[in-house]
Amino acid sequence: MSSKAWKWFNLNGSTVGAMPASPLTDKRSRLLPFEDERRTNSQRLQYLKQANHVSDAMIAARRTMMFGINIGLFVCGCAFIYVLVCVGLELLKVPDLSFLEHYQPVGYVQIFDRYDKSICQIEGAEKRKIIPLEKVTPHLQRAVLAAEDHHFYEHHGIDFFGIVRATVVNIIARHAVQGGSTITQQLVKNLFFEDEKRGLMVKIAEAIVSSQLEQRYSKEKILELYLNEVYFGNGAYGIEQAANLYFNKSAAELSVAESAYIAGLIRYPARGGTREYRKENMERQRDVIDKMLEYGYISHEQWQEARWEQLTFKARPQRKIVCPITKYPYYISYVLDLVRDDFTEGEMQRHGLKVYTNLDPLSQDAAVRVLTNGIRHAPSGCTQGALVSVNVRDGAVLALVGGVGDYMSHQWNCATNPHTAGSAFKPFVYLTAFNRGLLAPMSEIEDKPLVVAMNHGEPDYKPKNFDGKYMGDITVTEALALSRNTCAVRAAQLVGIDSVVETARNAGIKSRLDVQPSLALGCSAVSPLEMAGAYATFARGGVYIKPTVIRHIDDKNGRMLWTAVPDRNQVFPTQSVAQLVDVLQEVVAQGTGAQARLKDRPVAGKTGTADQAKDLWFVGFTPDLVTAVWGGSENNRPIPGSHTTGGTVMARIWREYNQAYYAQHDVPNGWFVACTHLAGNFKFPSREALSEKAEKEKSEKNGGDTAKPTHHVAPPVVRYEDIDPSERRTSVVRHPAVMRPGRGVVDYRWSH
Repeated sequence: MSSKAWKWFNLNGSTVGAMPASPLTDKRSRLLPFEDERRTNSQRLQYLKQANHVSDAMIAARRTMMFGINIGLFVCGCAFIYVLVCVGLELLKVPDLSFLEHYQPVGYVQIFDRYDKSICQIEGAEKRKIIPLEKVTPHLQRAVLAAEDHHFYEHHGIDFFGIVRATVVNIIARHAVQGGSTITQQLVKNLFFEDEKRGLMVKIAEAIVSSQLEQRYSKEKILELYLNEVYFGNGAYGIEQAANLYFNKSAAELSVAESAYIAGLIRYPARGGTREYRKENMERQRDVIDKMLEYGYISHEQWQEARWEQLTFKARPQRKIVCPITKYPYYISYVLDLVRDDFTEGEMQRHGLKVYTNLDPLSQDAAVRVLTNGIRHAPSGCTQGALVSVNVRDGAVLALVGGVGDYMSHQWNCATNPHTAGSAFKPFVYLTAFNRGLLAPMSEIEDKPLVVAMNHGEPDYKPKNFDGKYMGDITVTEALALSRNTCAVRAAQLVGIDSVVETARNAGIKSRLDVQPSLALGCSAVSPLEMAGAYATFARGGVYIKPTVIRHIDDKNGRMLWTAVPDRNQVFPTQSVAQLVDVLQEVVAQGTGAQARLKDRPVAGKTGTADQAKDLWFVGFTPDLVTAVWGGSENNRPIPGSHTTGGTVMARIWREYNQAYYAQHDVPNGWFVACTHLAGNFKFPSREALSEKAEKEKSEKNGGDTAKPTHHVAPPVVRYEDIDPSERRTSVVRHPAVMRPGRGVVDYRWSH
């Protein structure tokens, strides 16, 4: 290149090209001589600024503008990607549209037991009769078009003009007056997005599916699907059922006036054909008739005749409430609740679900029989009960009974809703201490008066024992076996309440737990299902498996839609759990749970009695089966009787159920994981030994003076008749349904 060559520099001084020398230049760009190569970039930039009259402020403004544009483009790109992802997720919920060619809603759910035998078939609320479009009178077809989408035969699934018109009208009226959805969009919504929130992403997905539906099917097919799918109020799904329900006619026999009335119900189906909204429905009918005339669907003579026609509605007899679940209502109703958590009503209707459960009919029958008989003979005031039985090996819920008596009068499921745990919660306290190495089964702990200072100006917490007595220094095994309250609170203070909550969570308790000293005595509410699952963690040596009610769910063709995934987690050290299980065996062998003993196999468990005996518990297990039993009143009232405890009432029901279970199931006796610190070495202290120990401690405290000893021993076997001889019922208690709080009752006074 010659010495007369030139280089081109941009505003920041960097080289972007070279060209031969030329005498031509302009005012907006200058050329610097090539031989001036020794100049620095800053000098070149300064020269350019002067030559182009560009200030630093202008350069900064341009850079800011470009930065803003880049940021805007980036944000728009991210938003576009977000919309694509969200809409794509919504579209994944839509099945192949080919199934609409032979559309036949199933509308029921089949329930199967643990052995794949059918238990029952639950009919859905959407009972309908599918009819072809030819069997629908043209009056009704035109009335629906006039009321919902008179441009139906002109658009391709989306009416953009209608959307704009509806938006303007709604803005002027300041509330929703018109809708912009076409019949195709309404059909898509009813089929695939009925239970979804009406967000922007869902509406975009609806529009896409509507367009696809229009491309695949004719207008007549879409209208036929719509008329058979839409809801007309009062439980009328589909046009044939609506015509029969309101006018006792078929869809082919409706007049113009009757057709306009039914078409007017589509927009407000909730107020259907009820008498209280009859005036509003008739006004809507006249609006539809006027629109039919305006759009040319009827003549002026037909308009006059329809306006003056007196409608005759079908007289409907008063409905008799019948339980839709004919067998095992509490178990099946809980199964349906779980199914609805994963499947919408539309999906249940399309697929015709087959739900395979873990219900064992022999166990369920035994649970219903034993619980009903046990509550019948329970002390006066104990009117309801619950029982949950879980298989230790896989966490399968074999039996679940949420109440006794008529299900329609007591639909509150006591097995899945929480109740105050009482002393049945104490094992979590002691397991926490065992895990941390702070206590062992043979460690001594004080059973003496205790005062716990509270924060924020609250009164001091003073727990007391059930019998009002104190035993002095006793072992942890004695403390848990005899359910000493002050000992449990001392242990909880030793490890910290937060640690106790963590232990309960790891074991499987999901309900809200109050972080306060009284939690050691079970002041919070938990469900029998939770307690059974948590105690099953003890029975497995510290391995948690979530209790499983449903094994898998298939569609009507046998294609699996959902399956339970077993999740086994070692949440506690085996040795710590073995120590706890050994102590819980002593609860049954010689403690408060003595009435739960079985002759042929080991049993571990814990009793529980809430304040004033409002909630009675026994949760126990063998090496293969865990069962939680709860009892109480429907109105959360105290249950009278000096011997009314979980150990005298619920433990007996627990024993009778397990005897019935093992009589029908050939299961080896089995054994628990051995504890190296205690197994085979502990002998429960006799009455005499406890008396001597208490007398000695009392004498030492009083300076050598003897006093009458206090002692607490395992309760004797008490007959039901001895609890309250005046109350001996021989029939099943049937009470009207009572509304109970959804989170259980936690208003117990634990200060005494």
